[in-house]
Amino acid sequence: MTESEVIEAKRLRRAARDVFDTQKDLVKADLDAASLGKRVATRLVEDGKYMAEEAADAASNHKVIATAGGLALTGWLLRKPLMAFAASVFGSGGDTPDEEAEHEEAEPEPQDTAEDAQAD
Repeated sequence: MTESEVIEAKRLRRAARDVFDTQKDLVKADLDAASLGKRVATRLVEDGKYMAEEAADAASNHKVIATAGGLALTGWLLRKPLMAFAASVFGSGGDTPDEEAEHEEAEPEPQDTAEDAQAD
């Protein structure tokens, strides 16, 4: 390696070191401005807002599908109360096994005892 090549290599190393130090100082200043937890929280909020905007745009473009999906989800979440309401409005043809068990518990049938049999 010639002397001019060595000088050029040192100059390039110094320039690279200066760029590195500048970047390091910028990162330190950025981290000092906000803690890691605050940065994560800010990022989550920003991403959440972006996702909400995208969902709102998709829902406005596909209103029928979004409405049908919302109704299906609501119906599924409220399926038991809706079925109970429908049964009370339309009545059921016969008691379901659960209802029969409730009637048996509520109204026990009288049983003949040995004393009642002798009295007859």
